[in-house]
Amino acid sequence: MRGFIDEFGLSSVTVDFGQGPLDFMIDTGFTGTLIVGEQFFDSLRAEYAGPTDAELADEAWAEYETYYVEFDWFGETIRARILVGPGKTCLLGVALLMDRRLEIDYPASVVNII
Repeated sequence: MRGFIDEFGLSSVTVDFGQGPLDFMIDTGFTGTLIVGEQFFDSLRAEYAGPTDAELADEAWAEYETYYVEFDWFGETIRARILVGPGKTCLLGVALLMDRRLEIDYPASVVNII
C-alpha cells in the first residue's frame, strides 16, 4: 500500500474501510485500528459496539462510540472495531501495522505499508 506525506509532514494512506476511501494519518501512538471522524461515518453501514474511553496523547481521556466494520486489508477481509470521534480526524493505528512493515521516505514524500 502506497501513501503520501502532506504539506505539513504528516504521513497518510488512503483506506476504504467499507464506507468509501478516506485518507488516514498514520499514528504509531494509537494502539487501535482506526479512528474515523464522525462527519465521514455512516453508522447505518456498521454494527454498533458501544462506547469506550480512550487515553489521548496529551493524557486526557475522551469517550468514543465504537462500531464493527468489515473491509479489505491487503487482500483479506477483516472485521475491526473502530472508534468514531468528533470532527474529521481519521487515524490509522498500530493494530493494522503489526504484521506489516512501515516505510516513510520524507525526501520522496512517500509512505509504504508492506
